[in-house]
Amino acid sequence: MRVLFSVPPALAHIYPIVPLAGALRGAGHEVRIATHPEMVEVVRDLGFFAVSVGEEGFVQGEKPGSDELYDRIAAALAPELDAGSTRRLPTKPFLEAFTRYYSLTPAPSAATVTVEDLVEFARGWQPDLVLWDMVSFPGAIAARACGAAHARVVLSMDDFGWTRLTLADRVRRPDTGVDTDPMAQLMQPVLDRFGIEFDEDLLLGQWTVDHSPAIRLRMPLDLRYVYSRPLPFNGSAVVPEWLYQPRERPRVALSLGAGMRSFYPDDSTISLEVLFQAARDLDVELVATLNSTQLRAVREVPDHVRVIDYLPLNLLLPTCSALIHHGGGGTMAAAVPHEVPQMIWPEESHYYEDFARYVEKSGAGLVVDQARSSLDEITKQLGQVLNDESFREGAAGLHRDMLAVPSPADVVPVLEGLTAQHRGQAG
Repeated sequence: MRVLFSVPPALAHIYPIVPLAGALRGAGHEVRIATHPEMVEVVRDLGFFAVSVGEEGFVQGEKPGSDELYDRIAAALAPELDAGSTRRLPTKPFLEAFTRYYSLTPAPSAATVTVEDLVEFARGWQPDLVLWDMVSFPGAIAARACGAAHARVVLSMDDFGWTRLTLADRVRRPDTGVDTDPMAQLMQPVLDRFGIEFDEDLLLGQWTVDHSPAIRLRMPLDLRYVYSRPLPFNGSAVVPEWLYQPRERPRVALSLGAGMRSFYPDDSTISLEVLFQAARDLDVELVATLNSTQLRAVREVPDHVRVIDYLPLNLLLPTCSALIHHGGGGTMAAAVPHEVPQMIWPEESHYYEDFARYVEKSGAGLVVDQARSSLDEITKQLGQVLNDESFREGAAGLHRDMLAVPSPADVVPVLEGLTAQHRGQAG
């Protein structure tokens, strides 16, 4: 069969789908990966056929109506979001992505070109299956326009799934006072361009491929999920000579993630100088995968810190005794197969905090408290992660959880069956 992936222009979203795309191709299927122009060379260099959709630079474009949409959804769901609830709305950046694709006010945005390009390609190539990233909403429209089966691919907790199901329920019920659906209203003008009627599959997929590494944090939602083991892939590289040379002290990796580097390089709340000093006090070698932008606030890089612009974590981590990071799901997942304990200094978003607490509750690491991030406290926590054997045992437990999830190769026959069941529903 022909399989089209639709992914946003971010390494943090492209790298996770590479093992599944490779498994599909290895099973004899044709694979194409559609993304924005700034990432097509990355996809090509990974060995896949890339499809360029949309215009350059839309990622930095305007965010028409995103705050209004967020506020309307938040107001509609307020009774479901009590103070002690673990259920949360998607982050504003997530809903900003949704708004970009569908806003036609005051005029079509650059992002709506992505929808048109993707529909045009899908109608020409005629895929059997479209797998669309959780923030690449045009994938569902392209699938409907050409009659392909389609599924979301989620890389974290399914906050959007909960939000959509709960909002739709409150719109249907006469006792809630919610009589309009802001998501459907926003989408319909763009759907009208292609003769497509709104339905829930356009937001939630005909099924969902759950690729999240937070296996014990799955939400009990009434959706069809296909669980796929996240196999960390962080790109390719030439192995540095120093990596496997004998060393006299423990090695610790430091990463702030591909997503932070791409979109928020100046927004990190993590104090690199405190981490550098803590590593020196503990006499460890710190390998920091940071670029020049991320290092701007650092006055001097100490001798015990090896800075390298980029090195795939699945190459670096087998040589490490611990990983320090920001709480990103891809970074957290990279440590799991190598059973490396983690110290997480989460950035200010519940997305990062959720992964951080998941690791801590699993006994695989510790979370830095922003309010207590003194040098003494950071040094103490890093020393615990390095020297307390219980954290390595917790990391091994995370690995066992991950191994219990079907591999991408095991998932391929499931996708084949679901595609045969669902394709042919063109708008």
